[in-house]
Order: sequence, then C-alpha cells, then structure tokens
Amino acid sequence: MKTFRNLLVLSLFAVAIQTSTQAQTQLTNLPTFYITTTNNAPVANKETWVPGNITVVSSDASENLTIALDIRGRGNSTWGMAKKPYRIKLNKKTNLLNLPAKQKNWVLLANYADKTLIRNAVGFKISELLGFEYTAPTRFVDVYLNGAFQGNYMLTDQIEVAEDLQRVPVEELKITDTALPKISGGYLVEIDGFANGEPEWFTTTQALKVTIKYPKDDEINAQQRTYIHNIIQTFEDALFATDFTNPTTGYRSLVDTTSLINWYIASELTGNSDSFWSTYIYKKRNNDKIVFGPLWDMDIAFNNDNRLGNAVQKLMRDYAHAPRTWIQRLWQDEWFRAAVNRRWIEFKNGTQLNNNLLAYVDSLNNLINASQQQNFTRWNILNQQVYNEQFLFPTYAGGVNYLKTYITQRINFLTTSFASTQPPVPTAAFVAENFYYRILNEGSNNAIAVADSSLLQGSALYMWSPIDNDSSQLWSIKALANNHFQIINLNSGMAITGNGRQNNLTQTLPDTTIAAQRWKITPVLTGGLYGLENVASNLSANNSGGSTANGTPLIEYDNAITLAEKRNQHWYLSKVMQIPDTTPNAIIAVHNTILKIYPNPAKNYITIAEQANKQLVITDLLGKIILKTTIQSNNENFNISQFPASVYFINITDASGNVNTSKLLKL
Repeated sequence: MKTFRNLLVLSLFAVAIQTSTQAQTQLTNLPTFYITTTNNAPVANKETWVPGNITVVSSDASENLTIALDIRGRGNSTWGMAKKPYRIKLNKKTNLLNLPAKQKNWVLLANYADKTLIRNAVGFKISELLGFEYTAPTRFVDVYLNGAFQGNYMLTDQIEVAEDLQRVPVEELKITDTALPKISGGYLVEIDGFANGEPEWFTTTQALKVTIKYPKDDEINAQQRTYIHNIIQTFEDALFATDFTNPTTGYRSLVDTTSLINWYIASELTGNSDSFWSTYIYKKRNNDKIVFGPLWDMDIAFNNDNRLGNAVQKLMRDYAHAPRTWIQRLWQDEWFRAAVNRRWIEFKNGTQLNNNLLAYVDSLNNLINASQQQNFTRWNILNQQVYNEQFLFPTYAGGVNYLKTYITQRINFLTTSFASTQPPVPTAAFVAENFYYRILNEGSNNAIAVADSSLLQGSALYMWSPIDNDSSQLWSIKALANNHFQIINLNSGMAITGNGRQNNLTQTLPDTTIAAQRWKITPVLTGGLYGLENVASNLSANNSGGSTANGTPLIEYDNAITLAEKRNQHWYLSKVMQIPDTTPNAIIAVHNTILKIYPNPAKNYITIAEQANKQLVITDLLGKIILKTTIQSNNENFNISQFPASVYFINITDASGNVNTSKLLKL
C-alpha cells in the first residue's frame, strides 16, 4: 500500500509539473520570464528581498531555465511608477539568457516612462560604438510575476564589480586590503544626486555628492574609504586649480581622457538630462587615472524630458540637471573642446553613425513588435503622460519614428556645435515656465526647503539634500511686473520672504504688494547660474556660510552674486515637474476676483462667500479633484476636516462659465 501511495504521489507531481509547463508558454518571440514568489508574497519595496523562483521559456532551448531567486524593487523615481523595475538575485551564478557574465545579480528595467521601450538599449549601443571598456549587455523579455503579466522588460547586468572582470572591469578588493598596491583598486563610484540615501557616500569640496558603489558598504574598510575619497578629491582639485589646463600638472594627468571625452560625447548625443546628476567612475589597481563610465539610465534621454523643453538643440552642459560643476569647468579648457570635436568627427564618420543608429532602432522595433503590443495592452498609456515625457504619440510607431528623427537632428546639431569649440556662453535671462522648480545652491548642491515641511506661516527656510518627491523642496515661480518674481512653495502654498540681513528667510502667505516677497532672478556667469536678489533689501539669498550640512539656514546677505567665488549665492533653477492644469472642465476664462474664504487657514470648516447655484470644485496641488458639488445656499459652510493638511485650489464657476479661483491652506 505504501508503494502504491508513493507511486500515486509521484504521478500527481508529474502531472502538476506537466500542467505548469504547459501553462508557462512563450508569450511572443521574446523569452518569457515567469517569476513566482513564495506564497505569492508581494514585492513591496527596494530593501526587502522576497524569495521565489523563475522559469525562463525561450525558443532557444539553451536559454530555458528554472532556478530559485530572490527579488526586490529598484530605482529612484522609477520605483514610484505603476510598472515596477526589479532586481533579481539567482541562487547560483548563471549566464542568464546566455549573456556574457556568469553572475547571480541581474536587473529588469521597466522603461515605463519611455513609450518606445528602447531608449536605454539605444544608449548602450552608443556606448558600444564609442568603444567604452564596458557596456552592459541587454535582452528584451516578457515578464509574469505571480501569474500576472507585467509587460515588456529589458534584462541587463547589475552595475557592479565582479570576479574575472565580467562586469565593471576592475579588480576585487578584500576587506583586509589596507596597503599599496592592493588598496589602489578597484573602485566604482557614482556622482549621485541621491547619494544621501545610500549607506556609503561623501561630498567633494565642490559639493558633488559621491556614492561608493564598490567596495560594498558591508565590505569596505576605513583605509579604502579614505583612499577613494582622496582620489576623487585630488582630481577635482586639479580640475579647479589655476593651472588646470596644464597637461602634466592639471586634471588630464589624473583621468583616462579617452573615456572622459567619450562619456561627454555620449551625454550630448543621447541628450541625457541626468548625465551629470548620475555619473559612474571607476579606478583600477596600480593605475592613478580614473575612468569615466559605464553609461547607464537613459530612459528620459533622447528628448524625453519636458523639464528641458524641446532639447534637440540644447547642450546638456548648459541645460541638464545640476550639478554641472565639472563639465562647465572642463569646457573652459581649449584642449578639451578641440579634443571633443576631433573625436566627434572620427566617431561620426568612422561608424556611419546616423545610418548605424537608425538601422539599430529599426531592428529593435522589429524584435519587440509583438511584445510591445502586449505591453501597451497591459499598460494603456501611449497617449498619457506618466512622468515627464516631452512628446506623446497615439501609436507606438509614432514614438519610434520620433526617436529616429531626434537622432538625425541631434547628430547634425552636434556636428555644428562641436565644430565651433567656443568657450561657455553666459547664462541666459530667466523665463518662468509652468513648472515646479528645485532651487539648488551651486556651493552645496543642496535644495531650498521649508523646515520640517511646515505648513505654518513664518516657518524658516533651510538647505537640505535633494529628496525625490519632497514637495517642500519644490517651488513655482510667478512672473510679476518690473522683471520681479514671486517664489511659492508647492507643499505650503506660501512665498519665500526676506527677513533682513543674516536672518533666516521664511515663508509667508503670498501677497505681491509685499516687496520682501518679490525677487530679481539675475543671470550670473555661465552654466545656468542665477542670483536671487530681494527687492526690499537688495540683499542676496545665501546658503549660510557655504555649509553643505543638512539644515543650514537660508539667509539674506550682502549681495556679491557677480563674483565667481561666491558660490553660496549662486543657484540652479532645475525644473522638476510640470504644473498641472487645475481648472476643471477646460475652463476658458478666469476672473481676477479673489474668493472670500474664511477662515483661511482653516482646520475643520470653511465658509465661502458666494451665491447659491454656482459650481464648486476643490482640487489638490496635483490637480486631483477632491470635491465637486453645487453651492446650495449663499455663504455656505463646508466641512473640510477629512482633507489632509495641505494647500488646495478652490474654483467657483457661474452660469456663464466664468471662474473665480483661490487657495485654501488646510491645517
């Protein structure tokens, strides 16, 4: 009987396996990944590894695989999107899909904000054509997670140091390596706008934040930490020295100039707005020169970032997200400008660049055609803005055709631009656009923020490391008469207000008649730098003492914005996200009449001094409708106790379609 039971169990198990295999078929011509977590546990964050397994189904039998893994989220802005990117860690080293590295760690990029799905792949192709020492390989796949189709993904390497130089080509370090020659390498670091969220990072004297990616935070020792910090700082010191152009004593003696020039060309060709916000650098053992690369993270490149506007003919060294500190200094070197142009001509002509890239885009388009159709059935977003897309197209083909148009136009533009090899142009006059801005100090690369994200009038302003999605660091800029501006916080709805020499700036309720709330935004030097001059005092907004510490007060101080060394008075105004249209139902006329709402600020109830039978719409700061109703009586009371503390827009529409709008501060 026992033998019979065992045979029955084995037979049932075989049937289950067969059924599972039959269900897990290849969805399209691409390999299909079936990832299942233990007990269907959700992949909820970027920190917690969730155990499970993966089955790979491919028409190439050598790629088929079933293996245990752990999975977690990844990314910064991309993790907040509906279609999630993932890190996977196999339980043993594997050449997944026959890719070159036999490793455990791999990345699944979602490319959600890139409606072509291929911008990252095209960027990696540019890296390959430029001859970077290491370019992450790619494969496109279809992904299921716990039985639910997730869409088209791009499988690629985790950017890491690995044995046998299979990934970033530097030597491995042991925690016991504390002396030369072993301590000299290898290292992988990243100039990283989000470094303050990483376990191992440091700040240079030019206030660039640098994450130590390798050695890992639990494997690095104090001597190694000091060594790589000193290497990066020595390069920066040479770059900003008086004799920085000297080929022997300047920055060139400390960097692999081939990788530096190729990296800059790639940054401009891709039009990657994150080029200088996120830059990988590595250092090998027994070699004093740092190396730029690998290229990474190009889903918002190729004119896919509306914060730059139409950027086909905009140079990233002038328009990409700050810090642009190093590239602006490099462009002051005549040798560097000439070397970039020489390499560009050689690269463009030698690779038949335009034809090569267009053919590659066509090949990817054909490769993923069936998969992209499945992807955009799952994610019906082709004509929806999900992040900061510059252009939207009703069809997938429209987005791909635009990418090809961009490549041709960009190559032509760079050919003309690089040939001029002119020194940096002065910063242009500021024009306020319909965006929320992050205001970054040149000296510290920290952002102006409201203390403790306060909603209260009179709260102090201070400097803090940039934090993604922190609305207390985001500001709308309103153009006023006489080239003055009012700067209003997204979170509180209050305006930056001067408070006298050496005193903390504060936020107060917006009132354009108050001179202390009015600012001149004055272009200074080059590279998109501005001074913020208070109209009432003629003093300048100043990062107190030039400190890079979080919590440094933002003060008014003696105006010296024209001096290059006064970096604590110089500001980058970086567009972060477009201000949504908060006028409901396509409102066509807005009266200047201010609504009478009291009390304001309010906690539980408000009274709106309007007549009955008008439409009331209350929206939040992102344009989401919170309440939509008809006013039933004159001076009607409304219960707002359930609203979260924030700023809201109140719109009243009369029978003729005219609208009055005001803001409400909910405590």
